[in-house]
Amino acid sequence: MRLCAWIAVACLILAGCGSDPKEPPRVRPAAATAAPRPPHKYAVLVNADSAGHHKRNIARAYRTLRALGFTPQDIFFLSPRDRRNPPAPLTPVYKPFPEHFATVMDRLAGAVAPDDLVLIYGTGHGDTDDGESLLELRNGELFAEDLRAEVDRLRGKTVVVMDQCFSGGFIDAFRGTRSRALVVATVDRDHMTYCVSFARVFWESFLHPERADRNHDGKTSVREAFDLAVAAHHKELDGDPELRATAACQSFNGFDDVLLN
Repeated sequence: MRLCAWIAVACLILAGCGSDPKEPPRVRPAAATAAPRPPHKYAVLVNADSAGHHKRNIARAYRTLRALGFTPQDIFFLSPRDRRNPPAPLTPVYKPFPEHFATVMDRLAGAVAPDDLVLIYGTGHGDTDDGESLLELRNGELFAEDLRAEVDRLRGKTVVVMDQCFSGGFIDAFRGTRSRALVVATVDRDHMTYCVSFARVFWESFLHPERADRNHDGKTSVREAFDLAVAAHHKELDGDPELRATAACQSFNGFDDVLLN
């Protein structure tokens, strides 16, 4: 028994000799945290008309957004193709049907984070039905209230630019929205208009900030582009007051302006 006790004491002494009592206990390094996800920029370009000027409106928007840093896979293209201005291979291209627009918005609702930006551009033919503005699609329509409901599903910030007849009703539909949105309409809800001059100047002004940059920061914001485009729009339609009826750019929930690049 004494021999066993002596052996146990010796083991304890030897174990203590192998460590420095002053050495602090080792701490396992914490797992590295993932880098924060940078904000993403998405765009949805919608037009159902095959007329050349409407396809060119979409092409201008697409070229501008690509130049501003929007990646091809994050620009959703719902318009007849323009053979002279094809989208990049990675760009998701859909026929402009209501169900395809809903599919795109479903994808965005699952992907968009609070700091992300979504731009929706509609051009082509607009109309009204029982006082509600709409954008004509293939085999259906995109109504203003339905667009607002889709935007309300997004967690980020949204710029909506509706460039068609009677488009002012889209601004009216956003009243009471819970989303951070900036909504542009090129005419009020009661009149027709002509989209070419507005679209050309609006999209090109982002590539030429010297034309629109009022605050001299070297870039064009959405409101700066809107102001320059409306001035050109009204000048071109000066002889037809019906077509140049009031355009508007309306802020909701504090989202007053934004740079696209």
